[in-house]
Amino acid sequence: LIIIAVASLIFLAFFAFIVISIKQSKNKPVQLSSSGWVRGSENAKVKITEFGDFQCPACKAYEPIVRKISKDYDGKVVLVFKHFPLTSVHPNALPAAKAAEAAGSQDKFWEMHDWLYDNQDFWAGLTATDAEAKMTEGAKKIGLDLDQFKKDLKSDNLEAKIVSQQSEGIDIGVAAT
Repeated sequence: LIIIAVASLIFLAFFAFIVISIKQSKNKPVQLSSSGWVRGSENAKVKITEFGDFQCPACKAYEPIVRKISKDYDGKVVLVFKHFPLTSVHPNALPAAKAAEAAGSQDKFWEMHDWLYDNQDFWAGLTATDAEAKMTEGAKKIGLDLDQFKKDLKSDNLEAKIVSQQSEGIDIGVAAT
């Protein structure tokens, strides 16, 4: 009986905390940085900012919807992608984000973005070394300079950009992708 009472109190305290947090967060306007990759017209009236994880099955599942919205509302909707790799559950999320950023260094972020989601089943469950090899195959398929791609993958600047975007997400209350 005591255990049930304690568990009930813990549940009620947690529930109250969530309700109060949600109410407080609604009173704070969210200001996002200009970092992120843009798909569509920056003059569009609707902006969708996605904090994504390339290894996340849920992100992969809704990616076709995001693409359809971008296509169907071209000029009216702009998509901004920011990195949010959930490395505690997706060990290849950070390498995938770095691969996308390395492709972006050659103006092919969106091609790599699409390749990573389209081919997630082929690289997500691999070891880090094998996943990087698979991503390098993807880089070749989208026409990247492979020597430059491999060099960029090792850049600390790319990881700093990714971590900065993830930190921004955490600061505004993003908890998952």
